[in-house]
Amino acid sequence: MWRAGTISDAITHRRPGRRGARARAAFTLVELLVSMVILAILAALSLAGLAGVRQRAKADKTRNTIRKIDAVIRPMYDSYRTRRVTVTGLSSTDPNLRSKQALQGLVAKRTLLAYEMPDSWADVPTSLSTVPSGPPSSAFSCQTAPVRAYSRIIQPPSVPSPPFGSAECLYMIVARSGFDPDSLEFFRTDEFADVDGDSFPEFVDGWGRPIAFLRWAPGFASPLQAGMPASTTNHDPLDPIGVDLTAPALVPLIYSAGPDGATATDGTTGYGLVTLSGGWLAPSRKLSQLGDAANQELVQWVGSPITGDTSALDNITNHDLLKK
Repeated sequence: MWRAGTISDAITHRRPGRRGARARAAFTLVELLVSMVILAILAALSLAGLAGVRQRAKADKTRNTIRKIDAVIRPMYDSYRTRRVTVTGLSSTDPNLRSKQALQGLVAKRTLLAYEMPDSWADVPTSLSTVPSGPPSSAFSCQTAPVRAYSRIIQPPSVPSPPFGSAECLYMIVARSGFDPDSLEFFRTDEFADVDGDSFPEFVDGWGRPIAFLRWAPGFASPLQAGMPASTTNHDPLDPIGVDLTAPALVPLIYSAGPDGATATDGTTGYGLVTLSGGWLAPSRKLSQLGDAANQELVQWVGSPITGDTSALDNITNHDLLKK
């Protein structure tokens, strides 16, 4: 026979046990707050990691695009070492004939290079009537197939210096120079766009910004060029006999502003760099008449060389594709 006290005691003994189990399974407010903080930290770390992955992917995309552009531009630039130009108006009996031919040939090559590889709209003729056509009006001819193709492009009259002029010229060289007629086939459709909506496309980096171009960047020191000044081991290969001793060896500069998108003073050549107007053909580098034709040379460049600032440290260029 069961004793009432025993059953009652058993019931009252189990109930407190169940209530205690439920109490021990619950979270306190402090524990809940700590858990939320931990989850927030983990989420922030995950998002930061994903953001870093996205930035690296955009940087890699930019390098791949610049690498493909460089594969077109560099051989074109190097071809001017053996490019034939015609110079006239020299006497075959002149004792300084060789030096004069070398000097005029160097100027002719550089002028032709500026016409065929423009890095600003100021270098692009609006018509062939403004382009040297050869003897007797000039000592050389710049009316080549690329220049004729460029001159048919109508420049926006209301924008003499478009904000992305160098990037637009870079695209035009790749698309219209004829050096490699199929070169655009190597680029995906997301690698070029018309960012400023002026009907002139630009190659764009991983962040959708135009990839800029400098044909001559003499103050830019990199693994590919030593920068200024010129020396016996750092001399313009277009000048094999040294008629312009102040000219260093140069490599065209193709560059993106990198993740920060910082520019110096404008969108044309900015991106943390400042350029000199005119390159080797700048007005400050005119022929120096020293009496003896054998001693004629191009005078030292006057002006500030290209310099970098802190915003340029993350730039992505064709000069450092191997080190990044």
